[in-house]
Amino acid sequence: MTLRDVQLWFAGAVMTGAALEEADRRLTAGPRLGARERLDVYRHGYEARLVECLADDYPVLKTALGDDAFDALCRRYIRRFPSEAPNLNAYGRRMAEVCDGFAADLARLEWALVEVIHEPSGAPMTMESLAAVAPESWGSAHLVASRAVRLLTLQYPANDYFQAVRDGGAPALPGPRASATVVYRSGTTVWRMGLSEAMHRVLAALVGGEPLEAALSLAEGEPMEHVTAWFREWVSSGLFVGVETG
Repeated sequence: MTLRDVQLWFAGAVMTGAALEEADRRLTAGPRLGARERLDVYRHGYEARLVECLADDYPVLKTALGDDAFDALCRRYIRRFPSEAPNLNAYGRRMAEVCDGFAADLARLEWALVEVIHEPSGAPMTMESLAAVAPESWGSAHLVASRAVRLLTLQYPANDYFQAVRDGGAPALPGPRASATVVYRSGTTVWRMGLSEAMHRVLAALVGGEPLEAALSLAEGEPMEHVTAWFREWVSSGLFVGVETG
């Protein structure tokens, strides 16, 4: 076998458990450990590193489940989704797929936080740039959302739970209650903002590129001063990077 063949076998054995039965043939036993036991040192160390990576991305999920249940969840995740890239930044992206109920929503929220950290945000637009749009163009003008924005529609109040944990509390796991949250980065700081149903309708339309006039009309009976305040906060918070007409 070539050196590359040996390296590929070793990587497969450590990362996925492939061809472990070949350990005695390919590795030398030590004075205290057999060939397979020596290999297991690397296998267990590698898996432990992946668990650490997932715990770093999902600290509140770990709090919600408890250490033992979270550890078991991570090991199920590793078996289902072996790492396939040299960079672990995106490794935990599918955690919600191995969770149920509230845990899945909490995983979606925490992964959105990870994503906006790594996304380029661009220079935020200003109210002055909006003021430059001609009144006759408002019917077709639309905002360009920052790439560092994630809009979440959830079945559980994951953001409320997340905030309670961050505030040092030990809240009970919540029951189902629909909620919406926008996660975004402004400069170097990541923020979470809970949204009412009306706020979510309007913001989802704006982020989706709907014309300004049509998007703002989705407030459906909300006082105009409320809608104006939402709009100003979203723009000043850096959720949008530009406005386009035509």
